[in-house]
Amino acid sequence: MDPFSPFPANFVPLSPLTFFNKSAAVYGARPSLIYGARVFTWSETYGRCLHLASALVHHFHISPGDVVAAMAPNVPELYELHFAVPMAGAIISPLNTKLDAPTLSLLLQQLDPKLIFLDSDFLPTVLKSLSQTYGNSVQFPALVLIPAHPDTPLSEFLDYNRVLGMRFDDFTPRTNAELDAISINCTSGSTGLHKGVVYSHRAAYLNSLATIFRSGICKNTSSPVFLWTVDMFRCNGWCFIWAMAALGGCNICLRNVTTNVIFTNIELHKVTLLCGPSTLLKMIYESSSFNNFKPWLSRRVDLIVAGALPINEILTKVTELGFNISYGYGMTEAMGPAMIRPWKPNFGEETVQFEDLITSLEIDVKDPLSMESVLGDGETLGEVMLRGNTLMSGYYKNLKATREAFSGDWYRTGDVGVRHKSGRIEMKDRAKDIVVRANGEAAVSTVEVEAVLMSHPSVVEAAVIGERLCGFVKLKNGSRASAEEIVEFCRAHLPEFMIPERVVFGDLPMNSVGKVQKFIVREKAKALNTNNTI
Repeated sequence: MDPFSPFPANFVPLSPLTFFNKSAAVYGARPSLIYGARVFTWSETYGRCLHLASALVHHFHISPGDVVAAMAPNVPELYELHFAVPMAGAIISPLNTKLDAPTLSLLLQQLDPKLIFLDSDFLPTVLKSLSQTYGNSVQFPALVLIPAHPDTPLSEFLDYNRVLGMRFDDFTPRTNAELDAISINCTSGSTGLHKGVVYSHRAAYLNSLATIFRSGICKNTSSPVFLWTVDMFRCNGWCFIWAMAALGGCNICLRNVTTNVIFTNIELHKVTLLCGPSTLLKMIYESSSFNNFKPWLSRRVDLIVAGALPINEILTKVTELGFNISYGYGMTEAMGPAMIRPWKPNFGEETVQFEDLITSLEIDVKDPLSMESVLGDGETLGEVMLRGNTLMSGYYKNLKATREAFSGDWYRTGDVGVRHKSGRIEMKDRAKDIVVRANGEAAVSTVEVEAVLMSHPSVVEAAVIGERLCGFVKLKNGSRASAEEIVEFCRAHLPEFMIPERVVFGDLPMNSVGKVQKFIVREKAKALNTNNTI
């Protein structure tokens, strides 16, 4: 057969921007973004993004490959930046809104953004971090404020709406190659320093489609309504930013997430899906128990969470309220949840494990040295590894870490898991955190023990360390609980070999985004002589 070269007619670079173009053309009159009283259609959103992209190029002189950072809650402007910035040929980097100034300063040194969009509520933190990063340098990046409230004083800074007015009318969006970077997302830093995780246009396009299939967002409707309870800065909102554009669905934006806000918006806008951390389940459970919500939701709503699931009592109650709960496993490097499975009560042990609802990602559990797949017996431990088209391109300005992550032609997650006879994968713990008891009993997933501890009504933070399983626990303000009570609570929900032998109360060391720093907890355990093998 004659070799064929690609033609413009049969090869179009993959990019989620193509979803946006089609939504504006096909679903132009449909609502795209709702934020309180503000409502935009897809046609309007496309026009705003086109104007913003032209201002980035002609006023701010953004060049292809430049980084544009953004720090804002889940507001329409942050959603629009995920399209406008790549339309200008640049790379969007949404920043964690929980970062403190010193940590943000380190990230800005690494990213070196040419422009920063920020919600006005975060101006003090950003200014402090910039002074630490740049000092009196003339290379200080330009700032554009997104007003947190209509009456927000914006002083000497440009604001988002003024930038929209700087549009260049004859602007044509820049063309991106499919392997060009579209975004840089920062890891949580729970296992060390934050790293910039680069996504390509191609991977973002494919994972957006995968997200549609994994989430089942279209199984009951052709017009999904997504409630933004997952942060947009987390893997670009688990790629739902671009997936919703592909579907022409409606995005309900939220500045703050509370149970009342969730229930009100679900009923008001007929929400079909919301996502977030597993702590969302406990928040809904506790609020509904306190307020005794009646009636429940008028119809069932899908809820996908990531992180260790709480106890069945919480899951059952949230299900009774009207939510269909699914549970995802993933990481920033996999662009969000790589696997999603539904939770149902009374599942058998084998059925409870992950459903591999994936489209273009190969997942296995391997011996990290031999790279051979472990036995599918549900017991043999190995490292969870990923390979496919919906992974990061690599770590920004860190080739060494990128090569280590992809060594052996797989992405090494650093998570320990098992394979079951059915082929399903079950994640157990981080490799450095899993505990193998000295008495020869089964390996203990500290993630599972911590999830049970976190399910206790008095507990707000928890970490489990060491062969003898010492539970470090922080209680809610005003709450009281004894070590014996905590242990008995665990005994009611865990097998005997997973019950902590000791409980220590007090504050836990947290990083700038609220993750427990276990390496510090280990040192604390040593100092307490809790376990001299830690």
